[in-house]
Amino acid sequence: MSTDNKNLELKKVLTPIHLWGLGVGIVISGSYFGWNFGLAESGFVGMVIATAIIGIMYTTLCLSLAELSTIMPHAGGAYAFARRAMGPLGGYLTGVGVILEFAVGTAVFTSGAGYYVNFLIPEINPIAAAAFLYVFFFIIHILGVKEFATIEMILVTVSVLFLIIFAFYGVPHISSEKLFSGELIPGGFSGVWAALPYAMWLYICMEMLPMLSEECKNPVKDMPRGIMSAIITLIVLAFLVVTVTVGLGGAEGASKESNPLSYALSVGVSKNLWVIDAIAIVGLFGLISSLAGSVLAYSRQVFSLSRAGYLPKFLSRLHNTRRTPYMAIVVPGALGFIFVLMFDPNKLILISTFGALVSYVMMNLSLIMLRKKEPNLARPYKAPFYPVGPIICIIISVLALFSAVFSDITFFFISVAIFALAVVYYFAWARHNINSEAPEEQFVTESLSDSKGIASYEEVPESKKKEVATS
Repeated sequence: MSTDNKNLELKKVLTPIHLWGLGVGIVISGSYFGWNFGLAESGFVGMVIATAIIGIMYTTLCLSLAELSTIMPHAGGAYAFARRAMGPLGGYLTGVGVILEFAVGTAVFTSGAGYYVNFLIPEINPIAAAAFLYVFFFIIHILGVKEFATIEMILVTVSVLFLIIFAFYGVPHISSEKLFSGELIPGGFSGVWAALPYAMWLYICMEMLPMLSEECKNPVKDMPRGIMSAIITLIVLAFLVVTVTVGLGGAEGASKESNPLSYALSVGVSKNLWVIDAIAIVGLFGLISSLAGSVLAYSRQVFSLSRAGYLPKFLSRLHNTRRTPYMAIVVPGALGFIFVLMFDPNKLILISTFGALVSYVMMNLSLIMLRKKEPNLARPYKAPFYPVGPIICIIISVLALFSAVFSDITFFFISVAIFALAVVYYFAWARHNINSEAPEEQFVTESLSDSKGIASYEEVPESKKKEVATS
């Protein structure tokens, strides 16, 4: 690898406990805000079904990611997996889905956090609060991933602790009448389907962890442990939060609230509980935790695609001393802030989940294709339940992908249009600028050299490197 590309390598500092904290932390705000918008159509029973379906999807996805991330421990994550299996266009579109998910997700988290701040301190404008949070976490991420992971661990610990406290106060007061009043599933089958994107908010962004493989001390051992411990934690919390919230506040009331947990306690237990205001404050911590993790995720995907030549080169610049991708942090973040100004968060959720689901389909297809194309590829960890697991994940992802039609057909077509524009950009510019020495691209060329009996990547002729990079 050239000196220039050596200078684009990230620092290895993360351990399994960091990965657990980052995985749970980036998702945890979904327990406090967002998922409840799906209750209007689904009711409690429909939301539980949607939560279970999406829980299965994420469990199977995580098993696939655990295998893929140990094969390809690069910052490219999803893009790297699909690039190896499907070629540059497949890898690029998978990366676009990830960027769309996290950049727009950051806007959702920031918007929610801004309104939480305004709820707690009405004198502070929510947009001003959102702008402050953007700038603050830009600085934290530029300082370094280990520094961020330490802050994230504190936020995650507090957020999970207060979900347990919420359950402790709420469980004894759960009302079966509120859980099962009226129609069990108001919108029927379509109601469950419409709730899928909102149920995703209880788990979404877990898939950012493989993008941290390049920064793990031992990705082969650490990544599977971190991914699976995080998803198990999130599944338990998801069912706990949905059941207690609806059991205290009812589906109809909770579906309209921007702070559903505090609302549920005030209606179902007492308006005078200290924990009501505390949960509002911790809900803000949760949103900040997810916001911070989302910045980490989109910046790594933008960085890797830029390093490989798919995006403009300046986006892969690293800070001279901190070795952090500062341009990949700031530029997409600034664009995300424009989304905060333009759209409601419940609409942005649909765009974010659309991008996520496209990447899920592509990553699971990549696992299946690599098992067939390269059966002898070194796999330190092999996903159990193959091929059933990835096939289930693909089926659920496709069903959820089209659920946006029930929620808001306009935003469904906006999402499709974004991918169409990405394809045009690829053929007009990206495919002519691929850097064959980027780690993810080099890994593809190495597979060719191995198959041809060439000892190393350096022995592959330059003409063959370019041919592979564009094939």
